[in-house]
This record gives sequence, structure tokens and C-alpha cells, in this order.
Amino acid sequence: MSENQVKLMVVDDQKLICDGLSVVLNQMDNLEVIAIANDGKEAIDKAEELQPDVILMDIRMPIMGGITATSIIKKKYPQIKILMLTTFSDDAYILEALRNGASGYVLKDMNVVDLAKVIHQCNSGQIIIPQSIQPMLMQLLQKTERNEDPLSAIREKLQSRNIHLTKAEADVLKEILNGKSNKEISDSLFLSIGTIKNYTSKLYRKLGVSSRAEAIILVKNL
Repeated sequence: MSENQVKLMVVDDQKLICDGLSVVLNQMDNLEVIAIANDGKEAIDKAEELQPDVILMDIRMPIMGGITATSIIKKKYPQIKILMLTTFSDDAYILEALRNGASGYVLKDMNVVDLAKVIHQCNSGQIIIPQSIQPMLMQLLQKTERNEDPLSAIREKLQSRNIHLTKAEADVLKEILNGKSNKEISDSLFLSIGTIKNYTSKLYRKLGVSSRAEAIILVKNL
């Protein structure tokens, strides 16, 4: 087995989806589907037994749903990455899944080449957020994440991960968490938009993210 081989488990209550994903993903380089499960409880049992690297987890399933299963698996096995399998109609569940430790989510109609790519990205620690859903997610985040964490607590949590922000970067992060645009941050901090963009770029590099949505999700999941 290649050292880059990613061991997968596919969890969905529709057997056709599990079987289909297993067949196509096993044909991709450095991916191996080692198990399938049809509900959250079965996923927990197989995660304990087989220790996959990444789990593709459906959100809505009988017996036990994907969000509950994700929470339990992440508490027991934090090294396992979990990507939620979702549709646009599941948007109400997305933030809850992320709060419970999911590393992101993929749409069920994603083509297999892109899916294989994001599985490897997820396994390397990236947060996966499809571009097509980012605007909707940003609206949800801005409504629910404002002022939940004091800045000092956020900086302490980041420092525990060896991520050290300057005061200016921390101030910009706080405004991002409050849902402000670059123009609003510029006005609030009495700095030029160019300076704000520069601080934001440095902030993203330190956090290892590429968008506001990813930054907010990372901080929330600290």
C-alpha cells in the first residue's frame, strides 16, 4: 500500500450510493474503500474496528443520523476526517455538522475526479467547502457566529496550535467573525482597504485557509 493511500468508509442509507461510490473511488489513485455502512450506528462500529482515514458520511439516515455519528466518532477518534455527503436541501444541517467535528462537506452530484481530489485534501487537514454553497454558508455563519468567542480566548486556542497572530491580524479576525466586509473593517479599524487586504492575506496563510467561511469554521472548531 502506498504511503499516500487513503482508507475510506462510505456511509449512506441508500445501498446503491454506497456501492456506486465504492466502485468508482476504488478506481482512483491512492484511494481504497475499506468499508461501507448504511446508518450512523454501523458507521461508529466500523470506524472503531477499521480506523479509516476519511469517512464520507450522509447527513440524514435512519437509526442514527450522520451528525450524531460524526460527533461520537470525532470524540473517540479525532484523527479520522469526516466529510458530509449533502444536497442543497440539507443546508440547515451543515453548521451543526461542522460544529460536531466534520471537516467539510461535498455535494452528492460532484464528479468523481473532483471528489477524489477533495478526499485527499481533507485527509491532509483542509476544510472542504464547495464554491457553489459558500455564499449560503457565509450568510448562515454571519447570523450564528457573531460575538460567540472573546478575542483573547480565540488567540489562546490558536497559540495552542502554534498559530501566533499579531494584534492587527487578531483585530481583523475578530471583525471577520462579526461578518464585516473589508470596507466595514477598514472603517472600524481606521485603516486603508489595502492594509486590511494585506492583513487578511497574512491571516489566511497562518490559519491555512483560503476564504472567510473557512476561517470562521476553523475558529469555531478549535
